[in-house]
Amino acid sequence: MRKSILFLIAGMLMVSSVVAQSFVIKDKSGVEVTGQTVDHICPPADGFVSLGMDVFNVSDARKNVKVRKHEMAMVEGSEISICWLACYPPFIFETPDPINIEPGTFSPNFTGDITYLTTQGTTTAKFVFFDVDNPTDSSFVIVNFIIGTLGLNDNPAALSNLSNAYPNPASSNVYFDYSLPSNTGNAQIRINNLLGTTVREITLDKNEGKAQLDVNSLKNGIYFYSLMINNSATITRKFVVKR
Repeated sequence: MRKSILFLIAGMLMVSSVVAQSFVIKDKSGVEVTGQTVDHICPPADGFVSLGMDVFNVSDARKNVKVRKHEMAMVEGSEISICWLACYPPFIFETPDPINIEPGTFSPNFTGDITYLTTQGTTTAKFVFFDVDNPTDSSFVIVNFIIGTLGLNDNPAALSNLSNAYPNPASSNVYFDYSLPSNTGNAQIRINNLLGTTVREITLDKNEGKAQLDVNSLKNGIYFYSLMINNSATITRKFVVKR
């Protein structure tokens, strides 16, 4: 009887300690990545990649949110930085000032940035978003920043390429050069606005070529474009519409 009571109390404590997550994390293609590990390809020649994410407050209360960085594995010469309204140097592991997110809204301004040399490998970082008034209320995403294609010859994402948009800024048409491995079955270029809403999708039915987007009906502003392979964003960059 005593053991049963102890188990009951322990179970009640466990239930009471569970905190509903207030935060949902999405990539710039609109795919939810909360609690997941995301692979992001970093071309060796670029030396810098910025990975943007949207942080949603799905609770019914306003939240003051910070983000904490955990460096899980680092390629020699690589450094991870946090940008959230302000950009911080690599030695800052937690944002000093919280971001206020109203209930039912989101912050579109977070990026995890990496600078790197030519050494190939994978730098892994975990980003934890938490309520400063209740730190146990948190959500995270783990990002593998894959520098080069070392050991990834069978990965379609590693063998794909998407150019910078040109011209950028664009006033009437914008173009993207792309290449895909021969075994790619489902690929698109998805264009999202700053609110995370998909405004266009371009189906890619060839292994390589040039994709064209008419931007005459798009408002002036910043847009993100992602190479989607099997509904997963492999490369995300941005362009500007300006007339």
